[in-house]
Amino acid sequence: MKSRAFKVNKGLAIAAGTAVALCALTVSPGAEEQANLKLVSMMQGECDRLAGSPYDQQRNNEFAPVDIGEIDGTAVDACRVAFESTGNPRFAYQLGRALNKAQQADQAMSAYNVAVQAGYPAAKVNFGMLMGRLGDEQAEFQFYKEAAHSGNVLAAYNLGVAYRDGLGTKPDIHSALQWFDKAAAEGDDTAAFNIGTIYDEGHLVPEDDQTAIAWYDLAAQRGNTDAMINLGLMYEAGEGIEANAVKAAEMYREAGEHGDVFGAYKFLQMQELGVVPAPNDPSESESVNSLVLKPGDMETPRTVGKEI
Repeated sequence: MKSRAFKVNKGLAIAAGTAVALCALTVSPGAEEQANLKLVSMMQGECDRLAGSPYDQQRNNEFAPVDIGEIDGTAVDACRVAFESTGNPRFAYQLGRALNKAQQADQAMSAYNVAVQAGYPAAKVNFGMLMGRLGDEQAEFQFYKEAAHSGNVLAAYNLGVAYRDGLGTKPDIHSALQWFDKAAAEGDDTAAFNIGTIYDEGHLVPEDDQTAIAWYDLAAQRGNTDAMINLGLMYEAGEGIEANAVKAAEMYREAGEHGDVFGAYKFLQMQELGVVPAPNDPSESESVNSLVLKPGDMETPRTVGKEI
């Protein structure tokens, strides 16, 4: 499938409540213009507050980043006003995120494309992701590559996945490891986990348990529950490290406390086996017990990274 060109509506589209407020002004044109400028400035701040991405190194750091699943519905109007009043590609990108969250994929692609044309790295990641969903994996790969070379951490991770899996390019495990390593060096826990699995499984490189354990340990320290589970399994089986059931139980408990159902199950199993004592006070294990367990919940731990 060939890449498609997208346009964005340049007409000023102010939120209904905002438009009413402006139309209600009965003051002089100069005062109305001043009020409008204040409103637009407020909308810019709201867009940054409601839709700034944790993967955007160019976001407004005055506000905490927002995961896409937590974007508020009012972000669409705020970011539309912010972008259409300034033309700033950051606001176009954040408008795309808000539209994507609102299940308006076509409009999201149009907004992303505007930011892409301005060379905005984070927008290239999201636009590439959507192009991949449309079946254009070569375009997806190219956008990841451009963004990764611009220093975007998520793009570096996604490029590692693309090289590992042959997504829009020939599989190249050495390039995959290079980009995973770059992302991990910037703090990405899933990239570190994926390096661990590559050495753990031994399908793409010679198996190296010690190297796998080192990367799992780094990912686990950063809160990656999959790495905690795999470390627990290696401690339990004595795979590449001296068997230590207590250490295994500690890893399972930590994963369970981070919300991993398999980890919660394994920790309770360790308690039943007497590897670690059951608590005298039930509230001491409340965070683990609260996860357990409905029929069908059990799955084996994942040994691949999160979806891009």
